[in-house]
Amino acid sequence: MKKMTFNVCLPLLLLAFCTWAVSCSKDRSAPQPTPEELIIGKWYIVKITKADESVHEPANDCEKDSHYKFDDEKQITSISFHLDGDECKRYMQLGDYLLADNGKKLIVTAPDGVTSAIDILLLNETTLELKIGGDTAHLKKGT
Repeated sequence: MKKMTFNVCLPLLLLAFCTWAVSCSKDRSAPQPTPEELIIGKWYIVKITKADESVHEPANDCEKDSHYKFDDEKQITSISFHLDGDECKRYMQLGDYLLADNGKKLIVTAPDGVTSAIDILLLNETTLELKIGGDTAHLKKGT
């Protein structure tokens, strides 16, 4: 009888221990990235919604390469491409950036010291939406 009680109790004890161990384990989900981490990288312009609600998209393959690059040293590079006849011309602007208001504002300072405050409407792993003046820039993260 003693052996039979042991054979029944051991599996029940093991089951109870496993249930307790699993239920008491720490939550191992990864922490959510901060706005400062999310913004780093290249962001390609998908479209711009103007204040009058008209939509402007890159007109050709040349313009589709236009992007903003944010680095981890708080520098922003704006690279825009425009077709001039048959030639795709590149224009580059540099500046410094700072995220404020819990990642809801982007403060950009040009080399001449002029500062612009831009509203961040949406920022996640793949999408960035900026309110610039009355226009909304829709950007997609690239490589």
